[in-house]
Amino acid sequence: MKFIIASSIIIGTAAADSYSMSYGKSSKGIRGSKGSKPSSKSSKGKTSKSSSMSMSYPSGGDDLKEIPINPDDFGEPDWVKILEIAFPTWDAPKDGCPRLTEMGGDLDPDFSQTYPPAKGGRFNPCYYTKAFAGLDPKLGGYPTPIDTRYPYEFAAPYNQQPGDGSTHHCAADAANDVDIGKCPKIKIGCGPDCVEMSEDNEFSPIGHIPPFVPLAAVKNAYNSGDHDVCSEWFDGNSGCNIKIDKLDELVIEYFGVGNQIKFQPPILLDGVPSSTYYKLEYGGEQPACNDGKCFGPHYCTKDVGNAGGIWGDFCPYVHTGENSGLYRHPHLALAALELWIANQCMPSKCPSKWLDSPAGAGYAQNVKKTTGIVWIEMDDNMDPMAQPALPYTWPNAGGNDSIFPGIEELYGNADSKKGESPYVYNGEVPGK
Repeated sequence: MKFIIASSIIIGTAAADSYSMSYGKSSKGIRGSKGSKPSSKSSKGKTSKSSSMSMSYPSGGDDLKEIPINPDDFGEPDWVKILEIAFPTWDAPKDGCPRLTEMGGDLDPDFSQTYPPAKGGRFNPCYYTKAFAGLDPKLGGYPTPIDTRYPYEFAAPYNQQPGDGSTHHCAADAANDVDIGKCPKIKIGCGPDCVEMSEDNEFSPIGHIPPFVPLAAVKNAYNSGDHDVCSEWFDGNSGCNIKIDKLDELVIEYFGVGNQIKFQPPILLDGVPSSTYYKLEYGGEQPACNDGKCFGPHYCTKDVGNAGGIWGDFCPYVHTGENSGLYRHPHLALAALELWIANQCMPSKCPSKWLDSPAGAGYAQNVKKTTGIVWIEMDDNMDPMAQPALPYTWPNAGGNDSIFPGIEELYGNADSKKGESPYVYNGEVPGK
């Protein structure tokens, strides 16, 4: 099996809670009202940083649109359509994305045709790995959570340590073979799918939570008709993203239980959408996961899973069956939904395409500002559907013999680089 990226062209060679959501029209003027100004209080009861600055309040959006719906997905938002508006893709293969016949198998000959070439300003329609995140879209990736200004990422700093830019904070002098997945995150856990809030987090009391949680909160709040969206959610300092203190409030409103944030995984539970259901996760598909070596939306082969010590995120997303290549990370869906709303409230400031928005300005144009993660050696360094090489080897060598980024590709001649605060966290790590 070979599946090669070359010159930007990819070529093939040999018991849930009862869940219901109303998407009916809200009363005119409720969602898009330009009435009251945003509160200057954050969810922590403190004056937000933006309250002391001069603000330019949003205008427009008296009648906000209904979120596009997918009637074949339990009436959930049509995430494919919403993502395509913000992150338009280049042409997909007419017969569907390339795929393997089985986990660790060969490229399916029915899907091995020449892959359409990348187009400037557009993104990859067949997505298999986060290895190219934060890099030029023509290489096959999408913006990272840092790029899209996801406030609950709390990513590790960029000091050329394993796991740089991920949510796992390994020590600056960590050994190359450290198990990245066991390095701590910026959160106080309280069991599976639970985070305890803390006033010690200067930026947000919530800490790290997966993006499908605020995605569900924003969706629910927008559809409730209970918010003056344009005047409450945005200000002159948040760009086209929802204000952080407002996003805190929405997450706490829908998922707060006392001093904790509790949520379900983004899947169907007993055939019913969970409270955070997001179809494009495509995790745990059968028979690909029969060996039990899938980690969230990442599909590892049995030998890789049994090896131990390998962070599951290095394994590819769904790459067998009809959903091959269709995974999209929920932080992208959140960014797309935020921009779709902001474009209605502030059309002159917030274009519909993310690359044209304030967050996308200068994206991937400077190696000193790229936000990708140094990759590992793969069993085929020219194949985006490749599995981690055994024995495990960090970092990837990069260069002309690998499509995966090594240290030189992401750092140039620098020993470290500064990530955008507060999305990259340089403070004390709880429990470390």
